[in-house]
Amino acid sequence: MSAKSNEIRSKLALLQLAEELGSISKACEIMGYSRDSYYRFKKQYATAGERGLKNLSRKKPALKNRVSAEVEEQVIEIALDYPNYGQAKVAELLTARGCNVSASGVRTIWVRHNLETRKNRLLALNAKLKHEQSWSPLEQQHLEQLHKLTPDDPVFECLFPGDICVQDTFDLGEISPLGQLYQHTFVDGYSQYAIAVVMDDNSSASAAQFLTNVVEPWYQSQQLPINSILTDRGTEFSGKKGAAFNAALAERNIKHIQMRAYNGPVVNGLAARFQTFAHNAFFEPFLKVNKIKSLRELNLHFANWQHQYNTEQALAGRYTLGKTAVEVLASSRHLINIASE
Repeated sequence: MSAKSNEIRSKLALLQLAEELGSISKACEIMGYSRDSYYRFKKQYATAGERGLKNLSRKKPALKNRVSAEVEEQVIEIALDYPNYGQAKVAELLTARGCNVSASGVRTIWVRHNLETRKNRLLALNAKLKHEQSWSPLEQQHLEQLHKLTPDDPVFECLFPGDICVQDTFDLGEISPLGQLYQHTFVDGYSQYAIAVVMDDNSSASAAQFLTNVVEPWYQSQQLPINSILTDRGTEFSGKKGAAFNAALAERNIKHIQMRAYNGPVVNGLAARFQTFAHNAFFEPFLKVNKIKSLRELNLHFANWQHQYNTEQALAGRYTLGKTAVEVLASSRHLINIASE
């Protein structure tokens, strides 16, 4: 049995013992808890059931970077203006500008935005110039260097929103009183725009239903294509059990890419990172203080949180570079027409 299960059982035992003895003080003395803890546990259990007795993860989502947003923007700016510079040279430039950032600090920001190699910085510059539809002679020279590089690593390159997307299913566990629940997730590989719903089923049919009834209508409303979908090799996506999902893709002429969808910095890991963030930033704190009575109610609150995430959350990545998903979508729609020419 896990430590979290033992933790919940211990708190339940305290509540039960206090009721049996008719004395909160005596039960707390026997179980080694304070009276304040008893009343807190009682309130949490009354509002959210057993899930309310689970401690929140100590690992909080990194909502803010360790350096200021202004400094991070300057690091990204220099990375794109001088993609050939190393981290020490960039730190030196920042110091001259009055920003006290170490070389290792520069690299940390580079890694966050997938800019840690010269090739990645040139690719990011390429994406930025396509957004702006203009470039200087120096930037043109940088792009010529990019075409001389040998593609020696298996990296997915997104050309525009909808070019490569990621779909995944995440086990949310038992949520009282709704039972076992799953999060179906879809993330655009270019803009990192996320769409997700909670279902009580993780079958191939439910994955297909999520794609056709939730994801596809949103993409159609935005006049965006869905060219390819990357998934792992879960049973809902592959083999005989994945027939319903693959039939939906074939009907829509969507290419299916299957690989370890959590392993990779550019596209592959987007769903896993979003699911971890959603679990830490939404599900744990929300379910700890709210007792949900229906899936519809839970999905309504989750949709409101997703809207805030897509419109306000600054996203690290080669194509986002600290912008929100909505901002990236707005600035990159023209790339769809360029790719089709």
